[in-house]
Order: sequence, then C-alpha cells, then structure tokens
Amino acid sequence: MIKRLRPKPTIEQMSLMYPVPHNHAIYGRGHQERVDATIDLARRNLPTPVISVADLSCGNAHIAQSLQPTQVYLGDFAVGYEYCGMIEDTILEVPAVQVFICSETLEHVSLPDELLYLIQKRAAYLVLSTPLECWDDTNAEHLWAWDREGVEEMLVRNRWHPKVFTSVDSREYGEPYLYGIWVCA
Repeated sequence: MIKRLRPKPTIEQMSLMYPVPHNHAIYGRGHQERVDATIDLARRNLPTPVISVADLSCGNAHIAQSLQPTQVYLGDFAVGYEYCGMIEDTILEVPAVQVFICSETLEHVSLPDELLYLIQKRAAYLVLSTPLECWDDTNAEHLWAWDREGVEEMLVRNRWHPKVFTSVDSREYGEPYLYGIWVCA
C-alpha cells in the first residue's frame, strides 16, 4: 500500500526544513542502528571493491564514505556539497555510478516513482532505506507512507530487483519509525 500524506512543499518551505545537511548521529539510537544496518547490508551485498557511489541526499555522508568508494559524488538540499539542491534536479548532474544511496529520502520527494526511474538510469545498484507503515506520520517533511510491499512494487515498476531486505524497528526505543532497508540491482 502507498499513501500520499501531504503536498510537496515550496522551495521556501524546503529551505526552512533543510537549512543544514542532516546528521543522523543527533537523532537517537534507532537512527544510528538504521545507518549501521544500511552500511552492513550494503557491504555484504555489493560487489567489492565499490568503485563509484552517488548520494545526493547524503546528510553527513557517513553511509557513502563507509563504503570507501574510489569515486564519490555527494549532494544534499542544504548547502555544503558539490551537488546542492533538490535530488530530482541534482541527479541529472552526476555521471553514471556503480551504487546510488537513497537513504531516508524517497518519502520526502514529490514523485518517488520518477526518482527511482532516474536513479535506475544512472546506477547498477541501489541502497534504499525508508520508514514503513507510517500511515499517520506527523513529520511535515514526509510526503509519503508505504509498507514493504508498496515499496517493492514501486522498485520493480522502475526496473529495480530487490536482492535483500532488512528492517530496524526504532519504536522499541520510543522513536517513531520502522525502517525498511534494501539493496537492489
């Protein structure tokens, strides 16, 4: 199931939401466990060595840098990286890469199918994480809610083949999210 939660914010609203790149380390135990699980799943299921990585919603870039790629292309909506702006635009600026990281991003974009399609045209592998089953999510940054099946249907529709899946449930720590994490080819 896929549910639209709210309309796309304006550029001005986004500037207020994302004044600086996201830093997962300040958001609690569940965020840290999700980042660690994402890195572990990627390391165990991507070809080695990792040659090139793009992460255009990289926050503090911890996931991309942990893969130790030969080439890395980093960006975020907030200033501070070579590729700055909406991921739907900056993706058109980076060259093709081996791995694209889309961590805690898909729920923020207006057209997630379109973004997955654009990524598929530029990467051999996708590392994806997103909250699951947040039907009443009050986070104003999140435009979408979905379950695992909805995400996997969207992936397949956009020519991605989920290879492996895991989840991290931060709700056991009083945090709001069940995170789904995939590596896709």
